[in-house]
Amino acid sequence: MLIQAQDLELDENILHSYLSIALGGNSYLHPYIDNCYREREWEYYEAFQNSVLKRNALFTMYSTKSEEKIRQVAAILEWSIQVQRFAQIEKLIKKGYKFVYQYFHLNKRIDFEHFMRSYAKRKKTKVVKEIDLIYHNIVLWYLCKQYGKSFNKENVAWRSFQDVLLATFNEVEIQKVMFSKKSLAENKKEIERLYREYEISRHIRFDTIGTFLDYLISIRLKKIQEANPNISVEEAEKKVFEVSPTRYIGAIGGWLKTLQIHEMDALNQIPFSKMELDTVFLELLYAQKYHYITNDDQDLFLITCLYQKCLVSLYHETKQMYLEQSKREYYLGLKAKEARIKEQEAELSRKEREWKLKNQQLQREVDGLTEELRQKNYTIRQLEQQIENLEDYSEEVFALRTYAYKVERTEENEEENVPSLNTMIEFIKSMNIVVIGGSLNWQQKLKEWLPSVELFETDEITRDLSRIKRVDAVFINTAVLSHAFYKKVMKEMDKKGTPLFYLGGHSNMEKTLLEIYKWLTE
Repeated sequence: MLIQAQDLELDENILHSYLSIALGGNSYLHPYIDNCYREREWEYYEAFQNSVLKRNALFTMYSTKSEEKIRQVAAILEWSIQVQRFAQIEKLIKKGYKFVYQYFHLNKRIDFEHFMRSYAKRKKTKVVKEIDLIYHNIVLWYLCKQYGKSFNKENVAWRSFQDVLLATFNEVEIQKVMFSKKSLAENKKEIERLYREYEISRHIRFDTIGTFLDYLISIRLKKIQEANPNISVEEAEKKVFEVSPTRYIGAIGGWLKTLQIHEMDALNQIPFSKMELDTVFLELLYAQKYHYITNDDQDLFLITCLYQKCLVSLYHETKQMYLEQSKREYYLGLKAKEARIKEQEAELSRKEREWKLKNQQLQREVDGLTEELRQKNYTIRQLEQQIENLEDYSEEVFALRTYAYKVERTEENEEENVPSLNTMIEFIKSMNIVVIGGSLNWQQKLKEWLPSVELFETDEITRDLSRIKRVDAVFINTAVLSHAFYKKVMKEMDKKGTPLFYLGGHSNMEKTLLEIYKWLTE
């Protein structure tokens, strides 16, 4: 379907197509396009594969290198539209069309006629190429549409620019119409005439351009042999390339060899049918009608068309392999790997969730066991404290029981024989003992009898009791004794294991000495 001028202005896909061509067709920008494209290569590639720009017939009309860059820009542009981020496109415009970018931002309202005069003036003595001017206009048009800036649509410059774009865009459609089945049917009589003129049978079968050219050669060879029955095969084969149209096959084929192209290989690579021969004949008719190709030029034009079709087909095939096939295979491989990675990530995520649940369960068990252990440890500490308290009192209880028993026996056996006072004193002096408690007066009297005995007053709460571990026995006078000091003594006694005895606190020193003597000797 042909595009009208009003459609050209409104259709954003057309604008995006021409912007891709303007940026990709600028050879100065090619390395910058490469750099931009590499940043998100497969994201851009995927965006282009799903874009309407992928099927743009205008792109395929450009050379391999230009088409590659045009497609890359189209991919970047499509991705930019999808995510609404146009930094890369603007970067390329600034780099390749700096004058356009500056002009756009310096002028509040855009006039294409003024822009073209300004651009031509800037070039000074340089010749302004038409294609450069068209590319600059395309970029300016895009900036106006992108930023919503108004521009003059009434002057001749804008209309001429639109006519050029319209003609280019419609050229593909026009070619389709010119070589449609309808056009072939309309020109069927003239095409049949050309079949008869070149003595081509409608029933003959050929599948490549090479076999068709061999068929033309065989027709001319047969005619030469019929005209000269006595001519040798070698002479006939030589003469066939001296007559038209086969002489052009030899000439053009020779040039291909000079260009280092294997003629027979190339010609037999390209499929060729009767329908395609009809199309070639139709092009010959158009050339005669619109480009004044004469009957004398007809044979050369026909053979040239066949060789051009061969080379162009090979060229398009090579472009397809370079631009699509290799990248598509790599892309599909990449997507397959990506799918496997996603599956592995999903499996890993599942296992991670399972592990977390299991870990949480184990952690709860550990927490429960930790709490249970804490309770057990607390219970153990309580029991240990109870045991310790019991042990603290064991020595005390034993000493008190022994003391009580001694008191009873003393009351019962007061008449028993006892050693002399001097004997007892000498024996006590031979022992290393400590006496704790009792009144100050009582301690002074005891000191007179036993000067070597170490005495502890009851208010000496801060006194170091480590001396106890080096004595033979400890005696406690309970008549006068601080409770706090008593507890301290008991705690220290539990540590040292030193024998402990209680004294009745008699004011009679002889009874006290007898009591000490008996404790030490029993």
